[in-house]
Amino acid sequence: MLLTILDGLGAQQKIIAKGQEAVTDHSGAIAATGVAEVMLVANLLRSGFALQNCGASPMYVNDLGVATTGVGSFKVAPGAFFPPEGYPVSTGAISILGTINDVFTVREW
Repeated sequence: MLLTILDGLGAQQKIIAKGQEAVTDHSGAIAATGVAEVMLVANLLRSGFALQNCGASPMYVNDLGVATTGVGSFKVAPGAFFPPEGYPVSTGAISILGTINDVFTVREW
């Protein structure tokens, strides 16, 4: 659960508290090799998400822009999960790039 609180100086701060939130499935398959696609649309209420690469090839994820195979995107090996424990929650759009027909499991809460 994403909460907004005021700190001691009166500035708004966002904190995440784990709770019994609704989980939404956004699983799918890569539509075209080497073409970034939106995996999760921007969501200011997002408290977290989990991705597992269920395909046979690496996938690349970018939570700040368009996914590429270069610097700025995270490489997610087959069978691996993203994000790692403790990674900050991005509320912007999250893009993914991979090999056509490779599948991934994504949950958002």
